[in-house]
Amino acid sequence: MKLFVFESSGFLNVGVTVDGLQININSLAEAMEHIEGKEAPYFDSVSSAIEQFDSIVKLIEWGKETFKDVFSTLFRVKRGKYYPPIDESSMVICLGKNYVEHAKETGGEIPEEPILFGKYARLAIGDTDTIIYPSWATRVDPEPELAVVIGRLCKDVEKENAMEYVFGYTIVNDVTERNIENKDVKKGLPWFRSKNFDTSLAIGPYIVTKDEINDPHNLFIELYVNGNLKQSGNTKDMIFKIDETISYISRYLTLLPGDIISTGTVPGILPVKAGDEISIKIDRIGTLTNKVKHDVDIG
Repeated sequence: MKLFVFESSGFLNVGVTVDGLQININSLAEAMEHIEGKEAPYFDSVSSAIEQFDSIVKLIEWGKETFKDVFSTLFRVKRGKYYPPIDESSMVICLGKNYVEHAKETGGEIPEEPILFGKYARLAIGDTDTIIYPSWATRVDPEPELAVVIGRLCKDVEKENAMEYVFGYTIVNDVTERNIENKDVKKGLPWFRSKNFDTSLAIGPYIVTKDEINDPHNLFIELYVNGNLKQSGNTKDMIFKIDETISYISRYLTLLPGDIISTGTVPGILPVKAGDEISIKIDRIGTLTNKVKHDVDIG
């Protein structure tokens, strides 16, 4: 299944794609409440949908059985824009230099333990949204990354149990101001300002549940600029695998449903410019596409 965020009547709602159909699960819950005469669950955020996903599965089974042939007609979401599948209250934890060749191309040593930094969820944009090239920037790089979505409260977990806490996967573009990053690294300063600026976190288009992906450590990642392949790699080349990363992070932070771990970019980094279109493709997940515009051109 896929979990996505869409707009309906001026409000953002959570939907689920099942058997190729995009279903408005809150409309379905309202129908159940009316027919069954008892309170049904309501999903007002990505995290609440993840926490109650078992209820969503049962709700869909009930809907198919109750409405049969008209189920898809009554509850289908009309195809529209995908919004970022993340709550503003969620954490986004990113890994730096998690591929050997990327560590080399940025002039760094191979890390002995995961390098972590954060991005604010409120900076997130979704598929087809615009990445703003700031007027103060001199080099903006996209960074295509596999992102892991946490499914339940996760603290001090062992590596061998870590994958049990995964809900699913999505795509992240960790947009970076490279020259500022390099300047701050040389001074021994945090990466904060090079990683956190308006629209510097593109995410989506949706979350694919983990049962859809047998091996998250064998997925091709490709980045295209204006239709031309510019960056590619495979998640098998991660230095720190997903289970080890979750275990490591959970020593320091309590992870909650809907929190995201972005696992680092594959090698081949390059700058983009205003007017470019960036597409990131990851096997079994999909494509995240954003155009770049200079901030003075945003009207």
